[in-house]
Amino acid sequence: MNELAMNPDREMLEQALVLGLLVKGRTVLEDFSWTPASQTFAEFLKTCGLRFELKGHQLVLEGTGFEYTFPTIIPAGFSENATALLMALASRDTETVFTVTGTPEERAEAKTILNECFVIQEESSTENDFSFRFSEKKRPLKETSFGNIPYLPKNAALLRALLEGDSLSLTEHTPVRDQWSRLLAYFGVSLTIDSGADTAEMDEFEKRLAKMRGIKQERLVRTELKETKIITSRDYFVPGDTTEAAAFTTLWVLAPVQKGSKILLKNAGLNSGRAGFFPALKRMGALVEVTSRRERYGDVFGNVEVERGKRLTARHLSGDTLGNSLEEYPFLALAACMAEGESILRVPDAETERFKTLFELLAVNLRKTGADIGVYEEGLVIRGREECDGGEFDCGNYPAAGLAFFILSLFAKGSSTIQGLEYVERAFPGVCNKLKGALGK
Repeated sequence: MNELAMNPDREMLEQALVLGLLVKGRTVLEDFSWTPASQTFAEFLKTCGLRFELKGHQLVLEGTGFEYTFPTIIPAGFSENATALLMALASRDTETVFTVTGTPEERAEAKTILNECFVIQEESSTENDFSFRFSEKKRPLKETSFGNIPYLPKNAALLRALLEGDSLSLTEHTPVRDQWSRLLAYFGVSLTIDSGADTAEMDEFEKRLAKMRGIKQERLVRTELKETKIITSRDYFVPGDTTEAAAFTTLWVLAPVQKGSKILLKNAGLNSGRAGFFPALKRMGALVEVTSRRERYGDVFGNVEVERGKRLTARHLSGDTLGNSLEEYPFLALAACMAEGESILRVPDAETERFKTLFELLAVNLRKTGADIGVYEEGLVIRGREECDGGEFDCGNYPAAGLAFFILSLFAKGSSTIQGLEYVERAFPGVCNKLKGALGK
């Protein structure tokens, strides 16, 4: 059986580096390897006071505690997760004017995240940057119709509350990407996650509203953060990138490899609020099993075995189902292009505006495979075919979409070209060669 290892999970590594800054003392990341993007992020945190050194397979971090400094110039171009965390680090300073630099596209994305997570004031723009101050007001955290809080505003709010010595209480039906909450608790932040909160505490109006939204009322998940003056120094392990694991899984269930052949994905991140891709693909008939599961370092990771089986079956996947697999949406769209029947892939209502461009990009490109694809406000409708054609694909600025197109190019009929493949390599270093190697190419 072919065994494959992924790069460290990008979000969890970014979060661990931020915690390394906020620990006053030493943090060790075990079995560590850099990616260019994570190293660039660490270099920026170095300007805030973080020190780091790679010693063999360990990254040793020396943090400043809450006494870090934050530069007034903030480069755009980091991931959404990293940008939200950086802005939260800066947000406790409401007097300073901060300036964001970068390409027009990078600045636009940074501004979108700012407006999603914070209240800003005195905004001004030039041809090359934009400037702003943080308001002391907090942006209210709004639930989606499925009863969860979008993870970027939630993560930013938790970090800001921690830095300002505030308390924060959140109640959700199904948390999405809650590894940040788990990581905070692991590092000694006074934070509890109660997954047994009963809706009996809801008033009658709240119960009726939940019922209208289709939310089951048996249990809720309550996250409570209280004032924390110091964060504990801990050793930590960053599991394999969930999106990369999803890419290898997609390749193996779609490519014309021998039926019954298997691959093993080692130490993949399996956080239940993040790894929704695997159960979603299983609903389409994929043979995907977690063969080992480890709960350590405050979260869950393990080995995933993927077996080549029969052709996938189309499914209607709701926003509730796909809310914890949004980054892997392009892989599910590709899978639907080769599934038997008509698939509907919906995102949560809170994400529809942000996903409009991606819906159109996927539709334009994946129609070249010969699949029938329709775009509507909440997602894609795809009628698949047994074999897909190749073509000229353009991933825009979406690395996961480019990775899906690259996977397609490895087995599609005819030749394929992919514009923007450099974005894929930047986000997932070396993954294209690993994918080719898995097929013996």
